[in-house]
Amino acid sequence: MPSIFHRYNQLLKKYPFRTNMVTTGLFFGLGDAAAQYMFPHTEVITTTNEKGEVIESSVNLPYNFPRTARSMIYGSVFFAPISVVWHGKTLPKIKNPFVNILRRKQMAEDPKLTRRLHFYDTIFRLSIDQLIVPGLIWIPLYNTVMVTLALHEHPLELAYEKLQKNWWNVLKASWTVWPVFQLFNLYFIPVHLRIVASNIWSIGWNGFLSFIHNTKGHGKGSGKRLEQVLDIEDDEQEITMVYD
Repeated sequence: MPSIFHRYNQLLKKYPFRTNMVTTGLFFGLGDAAAQYMFPHTEVITTTNEKGEVIESSVNLPYNFPRTARSMIYGSVFFAPISVVWHGKTLPKIKNPFVNILRRKQMAEDPKLTRRLHFYDTIFRLSIDQLIVPGLIWIPLYNTVMVTLALHEHPLELAYEKLQKNWWNVLKASWTVWPVFQLFNLYFIPVHLRIVASNIWSIGWNGFLSFIHNTKGHGKGSGKRLEQVLDIEDDEQEITMVYD
């Protein structure tokens, strides 16, 4: 009897779009849920005692289900299809242009050099995947989609404003998390499993950025390096910026 993993593996190969859309949506939802449970939003309540003294206390806000739903919609409807086209169909076909055709043929025919050729191609693919795609696709896409799904007034203007303030900071933060993992992913993991591997890794990334961007008072003037990755100015601007 085939194992669950074997069946899932076959589904990924046979129906890459549908399978990854379902899986990615679930993982994005899991990432947001983990962030909300680990770093819940709080609200300060001010009361006055019998002596007229003002007492402030903080309470955790209820779980935000619409926020999780937006994450799942983004992961399933937007991120997954584009990722299948890019990571599953386009990126694996890109070859390192610095290895000429003759040299490539020689290396491909020599079992001892085949792994080296794969490494050269992987490094070039990694460079494109990390230097070009996040800044031009993932960060703007996530920003625009999540602001729109949240039904903010003038979503495109707000998304543009957030990109102006945070695009470079988010990109730099991604370079501290993704390049080493993606090197491993592109070199060792079979093509049809790479999106799944990225989704698992991104749970921690999502939680990290969600904590920074959605925690009141973090990110501006805190003096802590990690908390200044995103620039939060007021409560109304606390919109999740995580993209993967």
